[in-house]
Amino acid sequence: MEIREILNYLFGRDVPAEPITVGAGGAKLWKITYKNQRYVLKHAHPSFSCDPEWFEGYHKEFEFYKLKESLRFPFLPNIIHAELHGVYGILLLMDCYESIPHEQWTPNDQMKAVDLCARMNSLDTALLSGLNLHFCKTVIDRNFTEKAYEDWKFVFGQHRGRFDEALLNEIYRNIDMVCPILNAEPYYVCHGDFHPDNLLTDGEQLYICDWQNLSIGKCIGDISFFLGRGIGFGIPMEADELLNYYCTKLSEYMGTPIDKTTLLKEKYASTVLTTLSFWAHYLRDCSAERVAVQFDDMVTAYKYLCEH
Repeated sequence: MEIREILNYLFGRDVPAEPITVGAGGAKLWKITYKNQRYVLKHAHPSFSCDPEWFEGYHKEFEFYKLKESLRFPFLPNIIHAELHGVYGILLLMDCYESIPHEQWTPNDQMKAVDLCARMNSLDTALLSGLNLHFCKTVIDRNFTEKAYEDWKFVFGQHRGRFDEALLNEIYRNIDMVCPILNAEPYYVCHGDFHPDNLLTDGEQLYICDWQNLSIGKCIGDISFFLGRGIGFGIPMEADELLNYYCTKLSEYMGTPIDKTTLLKEKYASTVLTTLSFWAHYLRDCSAERVAVQFDDMVTAYKYLCEH
């Protein structure tokens, strides 16, 4: 379907639209200019993917954005129009915000992001009862993990002799150790893809976008992914200080003390699982120094779990 047809439907006329390719994630994104105002149109349709679960994720995001009308979540972009159209699919028209380039992330930006993560994680899960979200236990998919393991061996092969393959083998064999840690209560509202590129700004406030992976789970997954992905992007981060700040803010928003030791153990379990499962794919053809950042982080986390 043509974007011009959709623009005429939304605005009653053809308006300037520029495609956005960075961060689209399968949906179609357009930067719109109308009456000297800038907007972003996010368009998802079942025909864009042969995987039914793909559209279900965007439908969940759509329903979550609709909740903003009554619950007024301060960390969501301002939605101008949200519609599940019988022909066009999901249409989300929102104010236009900017991403922060990796090299421009300041410590103050990071503190804002961590505070935002704690605020989002502390939401009462009952507020989202209409979305039918449920905690899904962490279960190791051996086929998926084996593929990730082979990816790691390929990356190691590009830097032969530089990394300890025996240690990689040990982590792969013992990956089930993370399950009891990541499956223990309590559970929180989780974004599922919380990292610097999914945070936008209007120059002062930060907003979280891309809610297709919204779930009920372990909050440490969000903050751990933010720290790990941020460091992987080359953003200098004081991870321990930021985790302390996150624990303080989460305790404040939850109204009850949050045990940092428990969060730390969950963080390391999440780091091991996420790094083993996903990072090698992005590390192909990278420098040994770049690979070492992620591998050493995974090894540190694994050794912590073995000692505790």
